[in-house]
Amino acid sequence: MLKKYINTFLIALLLIMSTSCDGWLDMRPINGVVKQDYWKTKEQVRASMFGAYASLNGNFRGRQNTEMMFLWGELRAYMVGLNQGANFNDTQIIFGNIQPVNNIADWASFYGTINLCNLVVDYAPLALETDQTFREADMKNYVAEARALRALMYFYLVRTFGEVPLVIDAVDTDEDELAPAKSSKEAVLAQILEDLRLAEVDIYEGHETPAASKGRMTKYAVNAIQADVHLWMENYDLALQAADKVLAGPYGLVPQENWARALFIEGNSVESIFEIQYQTPQNNPFFQMFSMDQGRRFIAYPTVLEDIFGFDPDRVDDIDLRSIDASLKPSGEIFKYTSLGPNTRRAATESFANWIVYRLADVMLMKAEALSQLDRGAEALEIVALIRERGGASESTLENPADTDSEGILRYILNERARELAFEGKRWFDLLRIAKMNNYSNLDVLISVAIENAPVTNLNSIINQLRDTRSHYLPIFNEELNANPNLVQNEYYLR
Repeated sequence: MLKKYINTFLIALLLIMSTSCDGWLDMRPINGVVKQDYWKTKEQVRASMFGAYASLNGNFRGRQNTEMMFLWGELRAYMVGLNQGANFNDTQIIFGNIQPVNNIADWASFYGTINLCNLVVDYAPLALETDQTFREADMKNYVAEARALRALMYFYLVRTFGEVPLVIDAVDTDEDELAPAKSSKEAVLAQILEDLRLAEVDIYEGHETPAASKGRMTKYAVNAIQADVHLWMENYDLALQAADKVLAGPYGLVPQENWARALFIEGNSVESIFEIQYQTPQNNPFFQMFSMDQGRRFIAYPTVLEDIFGFDPDRVDDIDLRSIDASLKPSGEIFKYTSLGPNTRRAATESFANWIVYRLADVMLMKAEALSQLDRGAEALEIVALIRERGGASESTLENPADTDSEGILRYILNERARELAFEGKRWFDLLRIAKMNNYSNLDVLISVAIENAPVTNLNSIINQLRDTRSHYLPIFNEELNANPNLVQNEYYLR
């Protein structure tokens, strides 16, 4: 429940004090700190902002935000299938039996991060009054980071649930509003863009170390989110402008021969824009999701290797280099997050691969998508060709739409995103973004992936569900409804 989360976790975590941070994720909660004794030093503001970042990989009700980012972005897209370790809730999502009691619809941890950001936005300026060593530029940067992270959280929420409560004021006492009603999608998206606009003005281009510049919000991370949001809203000129700002930044594509190692094993590569950091002993949630050693929950559908990556066992010399031993194994094992090399897997104690939220190839393909809708098809195809060349794409997946075929180019980009960004929590959002364009003129892209891979026993009901566009958003979790009398269930689930 949102209220319970605020009362039990946030109040304890957000009022933290750390005057001797050895690392940028080093935080030491201090019991008994109250608001009137806090927000007095730059160290307190810094620790509070780092607490917001730390909440991204914190564990609430048995889940981390990164796990939810994967589940929300992949389960309904039918590139990911069930394995023997799948739980009841996983199964219900993939079989299309989506109900408000399913805890995959639990958004509480995202609102926890949002409230931590709200506190920094509202109270960080107070420290300027009492700490003469606190530079105004640094304070504004922390506020900008908080705005950017808040915008990212709301972008996940609005794409997953549609209408959601829009809370931008800090909750730090029992007298604050703890039962907000939902806001419209348009209002949420407008707030996201406003937060990003304000953040871009004051946020730094980089931070103290390379890892900090990848694991904290920067000006370029703001631009990446802007590009993504504008694509979602079909603002193609603005998406292009934002993407170009990222492409002008200090990033580059890692060489193909180092693709898997640099991006997913070592992390914080030259290609990375923003990734959620893990380091021992803080393990990520992916070992038990994908590892062969613990009855893994998920595998890739058999069709992914052949239909997405173009694998043909009779042409072993034409293999997409991002596929076997990089993204997955021939058995369907999802390998990106459990790999330590082509034939080496992480142990449970080594499961601290970062979760990449944005990287350069993603933004390049965003730019290509915007170009395709701006009648600049030749430029879009050049970007796709560059991504394919770097990725070692199979010739069997080469498409040749005409420069003027905006629809053909768009779908080619969608297919290339599936290859380049496989299992990175992007696929459902990509499919839905394309499907809903021009008042759902491309709804067939959702139907076609279901026909290909949805469970046969439920196929007809899943297709009928997808044809009702209200079903594209998850229900409000029943615990939230029970705790908040002002929440109304999403319309599709009222039937």
